Amino acid sequence: MESLHTRTIRDADEGDARLSELNLERDRLIAAAQHALAAASTASPLHPSNAAGMLSYLDGVKGLRLENGDDEWRVFRREGVEGICNDELKVRVLFANVFEACGTDDPQARSKKGAGSERVASGDMFEAAGVDLPVSVVKFHGEYRTYYLMVDPDGAVELSLPVVKNGRFLRCVERIFLLEGGVHDVDLDDDIPSEDADLDVVVTPK
Repeated sequence: MESLHTRTIRDADEGDARLSELNLERDRLIAAAQHALAAASTASPLHPSNAAGMLSYLDGVKGLRLENGDDEWRVFRREGVEGICNDELKVRVLFANVFEACGTDDPQARSKKGAGSERVASGDMFEAAGVDLPVSVVKFHGEYRTYYLMVDPDGAVELSLPVVKNGRFLRCVERIFLLEGGVHDVDLDDDIPSEDADLDVVVTPK
């Protein structure tokens, strides 16, 4: 039985080296997060109560695509799941508003993740790590690793690879801290509805 090894990268140099392996750049990911935070700040009391979260999600996805638009990264859009994708590395990046990024505990999404990816069963390697998953860990159309650009209301940003169960982030297999909070303070108390995104992921050990 395989063991699940988790990794949290707080050091900037180590994080940048890991991002380089993923063909991503810290500044571009932070810029994408700034798109989201700026959009959330435009919500007014006259908007619906979930406006800040919805606007943040919409411009977070747009920011990912705008800031990472090149030959290596393409628009990913399938079954309600939106983000960017690198087919050579078999990596996707999606966007999520979270309660707290770059904290001690794994981040939790502010809105429930959708079940649009429940497709193909996989193994039980998470049991050895004490992760209580259902009989099958769900996989979304192949062997892609699905990272999330996670942004909290205080402006903290991380890129992380979570396991998703029952609509929530169960555990992050990998976390890369990008920016500490304190830059923004936006009201995301009422987040986007559960239909926003997304999918459960399978992580395969090297």
